[in-house]
Amino acid sequence: MTTTTDPLPRGARIDGLLLAGGRSRRFGRDKRRALLGGRTLADIAIAKLRAVVDGDLWIAGAGTFEARGRAFLVDDLVRGRGPLSGIAGGLMRTSFGILVLPCDVPLVGLDTLSALTRMARRCGRVVALRSMRGWEPLVAFYPRTAFPQIAAALREGQGAPHRLLERLGALALPVGRTDEMCNVNRVEDLTAASDARGDGRGLRRRERTKR
Repeated sequence: MTTTTDPLPRGARIDGLLLAGGRSRRFGRDKRRALLGGRTLADIAIAKLRAVVDGDLWIAGAGTFEARGRAFLVDDLVRGRGPLSGIAGGLMRTSFGILVLPCDVPLVGLDTLSALTRMARRCGRVVALRSMRGWEPLVAFYPRTAFPQIAAALREGQGAPHRLLERLGALALPVGRTDEMCNVNRVEDLTAASDARGDGRGLRRRERTKR
């Protein structure tokens, strides 16, 4: 278990990793390209990562997804082993650590991601969001030092990231808003996310109409 709390070195850059390799079976089509507020879920996540990291931006995920001009594609460490393999692929490229974000949690706030990166810089350890559901290992910071344990877990056939967090000595950052971890797995989830994003704007539009 990694339990050191040494901060990242001064000037260390945190890279961003977008997890975009899901098969979207429950969604019925490529959800990376699904639109929310006029932008694809992938574009929303990429913009958030760019806003909070100061290093490179990578995308883990095979298929026809186009990332040219916005980020670099990285290969999974072991194909077919899920998001943990994508995280390992990103850790192979980074010098200090990566902020991980999947494309299907579009309501995660920039303030939450910024707090996560600040906490990561202070402690230099794995830091993951923790919601009412428990650990959220795919919205997390992973330092380069976590790579050996993650690679070993993949070799042993252990592909579930949440099971590794305790072994990695992860620190938890509580999720501020209950809707932040709205996970878009189905079309109705996208509708719910759209409603959550548009509540305030809808109220203002109705108020203007009444006037």
